[in-house]
Amino acid sequence: MSVQRLSSVQLSASSALSPFALVVVSPLLPELSKLFNAPTSAAQYVISVYMIGLALAQVALGALSDRFGRRVVLLASLVVYTIMSLVCALSTSMEMLIVARFLQACGAAGSAAVCRASVHDVYRGDAAVTAMSYIASAHSMAHMLAPVVGGYVGETLGVRSVFGLLCVLGLTMVVATFYRMPETRLVQTGAMKFSVWHMLANNWYVSKSRVFLCYAGLFALTGAPFFAFLSVAPAYFAEHFGTSAATFGLYWSVLSVAFFMGTVVSPRLVRVLGRTGMIRLIMVLGTLLAALWPIAMQFLDATPLTLITPPAVLSGLLGVISGAVLTGAISAVPQLAGTASGLCGALAMGAAALFTIITASAYTGTVMGMIWPTTVTMFMMATLTAILAVIEKPSED
Repeated sequence: MSVQRLSSVQLSASSALSPFALVVVSPLLPELSKLFNAPTSAAQYVISVYMIGLALAQVALGALSDRFGRRVVLLASLVVYTIMSLVCALSTSMEMLIVARFLQACGAAGSAAVCRASVHDVYRGDAAVTAMSYIASAHSMAHMLAPVVGGYVGETLGVRSVFGLLCVLGLTMVVATFYRMPETRLVQTGAMKFSVWHMLANNWYVSKSRVFLCYAGLFALTGAPFFAFLSVAPAYFAEHFGTSAATFGLYWSVLSVAFFMGTVVSPRLVRVLGRTGMIRLIMVLGTLLAALWPIAMQFLDATPLTLITPPAVLSGLLGVISGAVLTGAISAVPQLAGTASGLCGALAMGAAALFTIITASAYTGTVMGMIWPTTVTMFMMATLTAILAVIEKPSED
């Protein structure tokens, strides 16, 4: 198959396996604790080790795809993902499940990093932003659907069946990739040296690009404030509004839907404004909203409406630019697109974890304790956008 026939739908589906597997087990943690007679705190590792594996493996697998090609790395990653999903389903202890989840994440990391790099291989300009927006749309859909699917399948067929479902999805993508995925990195890579040292050197080389760092920072920060919000908002809503976990889940889904709608709008808007123009417009609007929100809360009562609406609007705005900033980061170092893609993913996971830890540690039970991470994040993103306006060459848009 020629690279011109590369399907954005297939890339989006493969890439969405990663966030789907991360979130689908979230409603099942109490049942997993009961299944393995383990404390609830141990069940939390089912999610946390997945995030660690996802961050670490993307760095390595992105670089591997630059050396050995996209197709073989993607296939190998999907095979690992599928096998480890089966091991998760057959686990006999919480310890075995946690190890299997880490390795499952390593497989999922390949699909995330390679699919983004493949977009860069095949598409350019507005077409690349559009294809990357499809991937962002698939990710937001995965975040929306995964808890619902996990809860329903787990309740109907049992907890292990959820991991069985992940195994089936992985196997489906293995077959689709084998028959439908062409090699998109067409430059000769066989002569490239490769070792752990060269992998680290390539990541260091990518990280020295100021344009890459700015775009990668923007990409990493698009999700960080919402993970931070999620770490403290359920407790605040439960204490002050009597909001149940199920009801808060509905509130949270509003943010996911808004992000999804933003990714849908992005391809149309980029054709009108271009990548740079669209990013700058969204940053102006987002920073203005983030600055006004804490001021407005000095005069408004704290209600679910006043606390959910601003982050929902911001989520939609950041959904608009998510594909654009990711395209900018990967295209900043085109000869190492896989390495850049993997590093972007690792930075995003790291930023989400860092903001979550800081917000949870500094939270004092007040409204401002929920708001400040969003405001700080938007000002950081505005700063990165301003730096890009100075250092990025017009030809890179």
